[in-house]
Amino acid sequence: MGSKSEQYKRDEMRTNHSNWRWLKQAILFGFVGVSNTAVDFIVFYLLTHFVLIDYVIAQIVSYGAGMLNSYLWNSKVTFAESMHSRVRAIKFVVLNAAVLGITLAAMHSMLFLPLYLNKVISTLIGLSVNFILSKRWVFKS
Repeated sequence: MGSKSEQYKRDEMRTNHSNWRWLKQAILFGFVGVSNTAVDFIVFYLLTHFVLIDYVIAQIVSYGAGMLNSYLWNSKVTFAESMHSRVRAIKFVVLNAAVLGITLAAMHSMLFLPLYLNKVISTLIGLSVNFILSKRWVFKS
């Protein structure tokens, strides 16, 4: 009877540790996401207000700037336990190219909204997809 109880406690501790690790990564991903979003929005604003380029080009450039910020911070802080590799870098670029496509499609489908509200909504959609696939595919440990 004692060994089953001890095994149960060890399993519960592993589960609790795993849950805490996931929560910690989600919180760190959120902080990194805030900085990515800031980079993305600042570049987008500068391009659409001062350079006066089309929102599609501005979205591609600003998303790329946020993506670079994201890779640097997430690989060094959020998912630091997983080893750096070319495969991970390729997965990161593939995922972010897909998320860029998703955000562009979302923006295009919401052209009836004011540009910055449209940008906020499409960014939230992209962030959701990006976290799930970063955790489960790109930075999977």
